[in-house]
Amino acid sequence: MRTLNTLLAAALLATAGSAFAATLTKEEAIAKAQAIHPGEVVKAYTEVQHGRTLWEVQIKGEDGRKAAIFIDAETGEQDLKAK
Repeated sequence: MRTLNTLLAAALLATAGSAFAATLTKEEAIAKAQAIHPGEVVKAYTEVQHGRTLWEVQIKGEDGRKAAIFIDAETGEQDLKAK
């Protein structure tokens, strides 16, 4: 019984960690963000907002303007509501 409980606990821990893993790679998120706002990438990292994992890509545009583009890590779509 103890072995079964240990195996179940290990399986739960393994699947819990994957719930937060981004399916979109950093490079893919950057490419999508640069298609929206061309320029030099200053930073790119994941964050969780409202239970969803987003890539935040900060870009200094070709026109000199700075922009933070948020890309949903699961769908690959731009999130216009993120801050």
